[in-house]
Amino acid sequence: MRASVDVMVVGAGPVGLLLACELQRQGVDYLLIERSPQRSYFCKALGVTPRTLELFEALGMVQEAIDCGVWLTGWTSFENGVENGSHDSSWEGLPYGFLALAQYDTERILEACLRRHGGGVSRGVTLTDFVECGDGIKAGVKDASGASQGIECNWLVGCDGARSAVRKGIKQKFEGEKYPIGFALGDVELDWDRPRGHAYRFTQTVKGQMGNGMVAVPVRGSTRRYRLSMGYPEPRAGEPPEEVGTEAITPPSLEELTAIADPMLPPGTRLFNLRWSSFYRISHRIVPTYSVGNVFLAGDAAHIHPPIGGLGMNTGLQDAHNLSWKLALVAHGMAGPRLLDSYSAERHPVGLDVVEETSRAMDEAVKAGWRQQLTRGRESQLFIHYRSSAWVQDDVPTGQDKSEAPCAGDRAPDAFGLSRPFVAHRSRLRERLERGYHVLIGYFGGEKTESDQRVFADLLSMIRRRLDRATTGIGILDPNTHFVDAELIPVILDSDGSFQQVYHARSGMVWLIRPDGHIAWRHDGIDPDRLALFLERFEPHKC
Repeated sequence: MRASVDVMVVGAGPVGLLLACELQRQGVDYLLIERSPQRSYFCKALGVTPRTLELFEALGMVQEAIDCGVWLTGWTSFENGVENGSHDSSWEGLPYGFLALAQYDTERILEACLRRHGGGVSRGVTLTDFVECGDGIKAGVKDASGASQGIECNWLVGCDGARSAVRKGIKQKFEGEKYPIGFALGDVELDWDRPRGHAYRFTQTVKGQMGNGMVAVPVRGSTRRYRLSMGYPEPRAGEPPEEVGTEAITPPSLEELTAIADPMLPPGTRLFNLRWSSFYRISHRIVPTYSVGNVFLAGDAAHIHPPIGGLGMNTGLQDAHNLSWKLALVAHGMAGPRLLDSYSAERHPVGLDVVEETSRAMDEAVKAGWRQQLTRGRESQLFIHYRSSAWVQDDVPTGQDKSEAPCAGDRAPDAFGLSRPFVAHRSRLRERLERGYHVLIGYFGGEKTESDQRVFADLLSMIRRRLDRATTGIGILDPNTHFVDAELIPVILDSDGSFQQVYHARSGMVWLIRPDGHIAWRHDGIDPDRLALFLERFEPHKC
């Protein structure tokens, strides 16, 4: 291992792997270490949201993820083995549906993506200690043979789970508490005739009072394979961990799982072929801040919460997505270190909201059975925004917009039906976003001359010079525009009017899209002075 890197990432679960993928393709010098000598086979996190699938698409791995998953098409509920409700989900208006994808497949696909980009994982390596020294960090690690080594880095990122050594090293409180009941997971097959694709919720009631609950989510590999999660009496001995798959005690057997599940399942259902099982506890906890000095926390190291909605891993992946481009800009000297403060400022409120909402939903589920769920919009994670962030700016005058227009801080929505001469197929806007760099978009309608294009091209040059060398720019044309192409910027045609409709675009409007797909700056005109004012906050000497 190298003795000096820009970024050291601790933990090669999904969050650490995605962060490494982003750093690798953005040319950041990093080291990813993982104490386990090989990937886990545990079917822990399972649900993948539409927003996470967008991240996978940007990394070029979404088709492989879809091939390894099962689309969640709805839910069916039972009480004491009798069906009492069913609902088919609609994914209309979403870029993707909701996917059940086993965590071991998520990790395998992410690691393959990392290797395609030339990166890798240093396995069997444990962080033993670290200390901040001046502007950097000195860390100690130990490899599988027991040999110790010192590593210097500018930034350290803890993606090392609920029992994070990095979090403990910066003495961050993990505020919250455990739920009083224990739970068990079982990766099993069910001998029954229920339709594939639904998630199933089961409750056991005794004299109208909630006795137990269970959820079954499909896992690819057999049309009968499901991951069961059920309430479980206190285990025989020991304390179940807050991190699934960390076996502190003997896991439950098939017979034990069957005895608990039987009263909740339809008559005649049989459990068989247990692949893996685990005890665990549900907790809700979050750190007060996601960063201290040059040390950052992401994923379960920063927040854990009930699994309702399947948001845990997804929230962690989006932590990494938010942090990666900021580390890249600062590491490359294109932005000052104060940009890194925006990571906690933007992501901590998101984590707190997820912890609070899933805890509320879990409390309702314990009282009334597995009926209370998060809303479809919340579960999709497509509507998370950073409008209040100090690192976004909206320069559109009040009253000139419709309320549904995407603003600075919002996720940049997709637009379809974009076309170019001599290209047979049409394209989507998202094919150009979240590739590790900023994207400047201008919308042109009516009579647009070479001078208009030149001013827009000057904006692009300004961003490349003062913020991000890799920034790309495109002009999107109203289909009725008379446009003289001066070949200063790439231009594409809004053939179906999708972009204009979705963005409520007016001729001359400009959007700067961040590498994480959120709108950084929006203006009603091509104005270099307003852009320069926005970019000032990123300059190293200003921070």
